[in-house]
Amino acid sequence: MATYEHEIEFNLAASEGPRWTLNEILSLASEGERQRFLNHDLVYSRPAGAEGLRAAIADMQDVNVDTVQVVTGASEALLILMWLAAEAGANVVLPQPGYTPFSALPQSLGIETRYYVLRKENGFRIDLEEIKQLADRNTQLILINSPHNPTGATISDGELTAYTSSQHLAKFNLSAMRCSILSTMDRRQDRLPVCRMRPSSMISPKLSLYPGCGPAG
Repeated sequence: MATYEHEIEFNLAASEGPRWTLNEILSLASEGERQRFLNHDLVYSRPAGAEGLRAAIADMQDVNVDTVQVVTGASEALLILMWLAAEAGANVVLPQPGYTPFSALPQSLGIETRYYVLRKENGFRIDLEEIKQLADRNTQLILINSPHNPTGATISDGELTAYTSSQHLAKFNLSAMRCSILSTMDRRQDRLPVCRMRPSSMISPKLSLYPGCGPAG
């Protein structure tokens, strides 16, 4: 993977957006902010992330600061979610095709992986009926990726609500996770990469995971 990702002139599959140098990023800051960064102690940080960063994220995303966990990239956020799902006899329902860690992480934890297929002929739309056939009382989460990696297909908030409010799925007490990794360069969104777990009405509390690096899927 490293050979084809880093040793080529044009990477058409890259998802992290334009690459900035540290100097370019610091040029956007004030002199005081630059000095604070350059004189920052290189020590272990707080496990949940810096308090100031968590507070800023909570304010931007309109969530309780206690629910914000800053992580290093989307893969770490996914690993935390899969740890939470790792119970005896558990299974997870994932999209196929999909970002490799979607399946690699639960499989490494001994979780059964089941797949709903996104098909080109229907615009890679999600088939709720197919998901219904896959889910049962041992299903810990259904992963819905939007924008989908690798197809780029998206779902609306209305569609997501329809999935999470399905009476068939609700009886299993499931949570549907929408992993919506937004580009740090998307100025229309003006927000950080975010992997937010949107629980059904039967699940509480909300868990918001904020990757600290560029989007991975």
